[in-house]
Amino acid sequence: MLVNKNENAIPDYYYRHILDITPDKIKNMGAEAVAVDLDNTAVHFGSFRLEDGMREWTENMLSSGIKVYIVTNALLGRAFILSRQMCSVGFTAISLKPSTRGIETASRRLGVPVSKIAMIGDKLSSDVLAANRAGAIAVKVEPLNKSSGKAAKYAAAAAAAAATVVTAVIK
Repeated sequence: MLVNKNENAIPDYYYRHILDITPDKIKNMGAEAVAVDLDNTAVHFGSFRLEDGMREWTENMLSSGIKVYIVTNALLGRAFILSRQMCSVGFTAISLKPSTRGIETASRRLGVPVSKIAMIGDKLSSDVLAANRAGAIAVKVEPLNKSSGKAAKYAAAAAAAAATVVTAVIK
């Protein structure tokens, strides 16, 4: 049985880091624009400071004719601050990925068909799935911080609870 591309979380392309993706690679994908996720892709989770090299990466894309847009689940104020650090590119905050809303908004605002947008992100369950559902090019990168978000908080809490139990049993 064939799996419908728009209902899977399989990326079209994979890179270790967003900075490994050059304008030529984007053009070779057939893309005219990139939609960039923020958390763990362009910035460390929850940070208000871009990953080193991201501003230059954005400038390089723009000067090569590649349009850049942010599609993030982050809140409006943080997305605004980070977009200013990325050459004041447009953005959609609270995009609710894997909803396609942010990618479709990027398409309208940039004047680029969805099929010509490469959605770059670290999560299969949100970024890649949203790209596939929208009909965009799905590009997966490794997360900048592999132990972030709710899973890390739960893991830390579970480890602390386990340590407490072990300590209590030993005493």
